[in-house]
Amino acid sequence: MKNRIRVLAVVVVLLFIGVYGAVKADFAISRSTAPAQAPDAVENIAPFLDPALTKSIERATVKIVSGENGDGEREGMPTYAFSAPMRVGIITEAQLVDRGEMVRSTLEQLYHTFGRDNVEVLSYGKKDLQEELQSGRLDFVLADSAFYSEMEALAGLKGLASLWSTETSDPKESIGAVYFTRTDTDILTVEQMKGRPVAATSPVSFEGTLVPRRDLLQRGLVPNVLLKGVVYYGINPLNVVEAVLERKTADVGILPACALEHLASERGIHPDNLRYLGLRKGGPLMCARSTELYPSWYFAVTPGTDPQLTKAVSASLYVMPGFGKGSDWGFPVSNRAVHDLFFDLKIGPYEHLARWSFERFVREQTSFFFALVLGVVFILCYAFLVSVMVRLRTRQLREAMADRSRIEKQAAASRDHIANLERTGIVGQMSTMIAHELKQPLGAITNFANGLLRRAKRGALDPQMLTEVLEEIVEQGTRASEIVNRVRAYAKHQNPELKVSDMSICIERAIETFRRSKRTDAPIRKAVHPYLWAEIDNWEIELALLNLLKNAADALEGRPDAEITVRVYAEDKYWRIEVKDNGALITQHDVDKFMQPLVTSKSTGLGLGLSIIGSIAERHHGRLVATPNPKGGMTFALDIPRAEMPEHTAM
Repeated sequence: MKNRIRVLAVVVVLLFIGVYGAVKADFAISRSTAPAQAPDAVENIAPFLDPALTKSIERATVKIVSGENGDGEREGMPTYAFSAPMRVGIITEAQLVDRGEMVRSTLEQLYHTFGRDNVEVLSYGKKDLQEELQSGRLDFVLADSAFYSEMEALAGLKGLASLWSTETSDPKESIGAVYFTRTDTDILTVEQMKGRPVAATSPVSFEGTLVPRRDLLQRGLVPNVLLKGVVYYGINPLNVVEAVLERKTADVGILPACALEHLASERGIHPDNLRYLGLRKGGPLMCARSTELYPSWYFAVTPGTDPQLTKAVSASLYVMPGFGKGSDWGFPVSNRAVHDLFFDLKIGPYEHLARWSFERFVREQTSFFFALVLGVVFILCYAFLVSVMVRLRTRQLREAMADRSRIEKQAAASRDHIANLERTGIVGQMSTMIAHELKQPLGAITNFANGLLRRAKRGALDPQMLTEVLEEIVEQGTRASEIVNRVRAYAKHQNPELKVSDMSICIERAIETFRRSKRTDAPIRKAVHPYLWAEIDNWEIELALLNLLKNAADALEGRPDAEITVRVYAEDKYWRIEVKDNGALITQHDVDKFMQPLVTSKSTGLGLGLSIIGSIAERHHGRLVATPNPKGGMTFALDIPRAEMPEHTAM
C-alpha cells in the first residue's frame, strides 16, 4: 500500500510540472503575439499604418536655417526650412461653439511660428480622420480626449500638449457633464429621470453622451433605459436649455459642465429656474457637475513625424499666450480616466470585449484553464487515493463490525444474566410479602376446616352452614392460588398488567410489612395522603418500597440517631415517593457507583436491589433518582406518573 502511494505521488508531481510548463509556454506565446488591451498598456499597441500609402507620401521635415527673422509679423522668430508643409488634422467636433476660439488661436500660433505656407490644416469627421491617420498622411492632430485616447491605442498618437482651462486647477480633470431640470418638475434624483424626455447636444459628444452613460452605469442604472427618449438639439447648448425651460419639450437636460455657467453670464439664463440632479461635491473644477471629470483636448503627434518638427511645435504651443477666458496649452496629462470610461462602456479600443471570442476567452482565462487541468489531475489522483483508502477502511470496518457484534452479543448475554438475577431476586424478595399474604388465606382455610371437623364429630352439620363454610374455603384457596400464580409469572418473565389504583394503599401496606419485619429499630416518619391515583401494579410498587426501606435500614445500622422518612408529593406530572435516611456522609460519586448493577457496599449482597427498583420504575414509565443529603445519608426518589381518578369512585 505504501509503495502504491509513493508511486502515485511521483506521477502527480510529474504531471503537475508538465502541465505547468505547457501552460506557461502557451501563455508566453500568447502574450508575445497578442496586442495588450488593458488600460495600463496602451503604449505597447503598434499603429495599424498602411505601408503602401505611407511610402507614397512625403512627410514634412524641418531645419532651422537662421536664428531670427526680420520679416513682418514673424520678426524675431527662427526661420525654418520645410521639405513639405506640416499637415494638421482637426476633428470636426472642434468647431463647437465653446471650442472655436481655441482652434483659431492655436492655428494662428502655428501660422505665426512657422508661416502659413508651411502649415496645412484639414478638418475631418471622426471616421475620415481615422482613415487619414491609418494612411500616415498627417503629422499632428487636434482632437478631444476621447478621439485622442482611442487613436493613442489604435494608431500610436503621442500627446504633445493638453488644454488647461482656467476653470480647473488640474488639467486632467477639466470636463464632465451636468444633469438639470426645471424647478417645477417632481424630478429630484437621477433615478427619477427614467421614462422622462431628455435633451442633449450631440450623440457623438464626449461630454454630452459618453460621460453621462458611464456615470449612469456607475450609479447602478441602465443607460439605455434612462436615455431611451433622449432628443439631440445640436452643438449649441442654448438649444438644450430652451427645450427644458421655454418649450418644455424635455424634462431633463444634459450639458457639458460649465456650459450653464457660461450661458448664465453670456445669455442671461437665470440659475434659479434650474434644479441640478446628482451633483458631485469637491474636485478641481469650479463648475457644477454630476459626473466624474476627464481631461479636455490634446494636441498630438503621429508616428513618423520629424523629431525636430515635433520639438518646434511643442515649444510654440507652450509659449502661446492664453486665449478665451485664459486657457492655454500645457504639458500632456494622463488620460487614464478616459480609458476607464472606454473599458466600462466596452467601446473604442475595448469594443471587442463586448463580443465573446473563444480565442480571447482562452487567452484571458489561461490561469483558469491551468487550474482546471490541475483540478482534473487532482481529482483523478484523489479518486485513486480514495478508492485505496475505501478498501482499507472497508476492511477495517468489517473487522470493527465483527468486534462490535461480538461485544453486543456478550453485552446481551450479560443483560440477560442480570435480568435473570433480577427476576430471581424479585422472587426471593417477595417471600416476605408471599408469607404475609398466604398466611391469611391459609389460616382462614385451616380455621374453617377445623370448625367443620368439630361439628362433624358432634353430628351437628347444618347444610346451609356447610355450604357457606365451603364457599369461604374455596374463596381463600383461590386467593392463595393467585398469590402463587403471581410468583410463577415473575419467574417466567411475564410483566404484570398495570391498573389505575390508589397507590397510597400499597405504600401503607409496604411500610406496615417492613415494620413487622423488625429489620431496624429506627423510627419511620411518613407523610402519605390518600388518593394517589396512578397506573401501577400494587405488588411491584410495594416490592420497590420494601427494597428502599431495606436499603435505608442497612445504611443506618449501628447509628443511635437513626431515622427513616417516607414522603409522597406531586412533582410535575409524577407522584414522587421519597425515602430518606440520615446515615453516613457520602458523595455524588458514591451514589453514582451504587446505582450501577451488581455493585453493593455489603459483603453478602448481590447488588441487585437498586437494579430491581430501577426495572420496576421503567415498567411503570417512571424513574429512580438518588442524591446525597448535605448532612449525611441519602434520599431515593421513585417517580411514578400520575393518573386521573377513575369514574364512579367513592371518596
